[in-house]
Amino acid sequence: ADLWGACRRRCFCVTCLHAFCPHCCDAHHSPRQLHLVIRVDVVNSHAGGRRLVFATHYSDGEPIYPSHVQDTIASEDYATWLPRDAFCLLCHAAFSAAACRDHHGRHHGPRVPEAVLRIEERGVRHCVRCTGSEWWFPYVEMILDDPVHEDGEDQLLPVLTAKPGTCMQCGYRPFEPLGRNDAFLCSTGCSQRHQSQLAGRRQRRNAWRAARGLPRHATFDHLQI
Repeated sequence: ADLWGACRRRCFCVTCLHAFCPHCCDAHHSPRQLHLVIRVDVVNSHAGGRRLVFATHYSDGEPIYPSHVQDTIASEDYATWLPRDAFCLLCHAAFSAAACRDHHGRHHGPRVPEAVLRIEERGVRHCVRCTGSEWWFPYVEMILDDPVHEDGEDQLLPVLTAKPGTCMQCGYRPFEPLGRNDAFLCSTGCSQRHQSQLAGRRQRRNAWRAARGLPRHATFDHLQI
């Protein structure tokens, strides 16, 4: 995922009455759900400031929406760039929490467990803030490094990155998955080294939690959803 990217509110949903980022919330405001979406552009004016440009009338001169909606559109912030500080495991996408508030409620609803990860920058690395007791933790712990910060029960675990199409362990060999459980590993040797390193990180995290009287991290062995 492109966690270094940034988002910006570029559209306004007249149906929901709020601005949104098309990268973060495009599916929620799709035409098939009968949402009226207005594109909003920020342009530089001759006076040196900025102004908003968006449609207000149809080609026949009829207004697209009531006048009070126009004021609401104009009151939103379309200029500020927002960091991609969240990742949804259900959408398989990074997004800005500020641009897509209540992401889980809007996109997935109460029938499925929430799977939004909080992402924070720490130096040149992106980290997941978690306690390890989250239901989704066993699904992502293989890409999380040793913690770089601790805050109560929370830890910041750096995301281990790899180039698309390469082995997540060695990073160089052609991507040739061994099987379902080794989907991002290229060989038996890389799989063994990966499992050994994963076990070491898990052991260190559990030792840290045990020293503080906290329960062990969630694993697939006792996972209940």
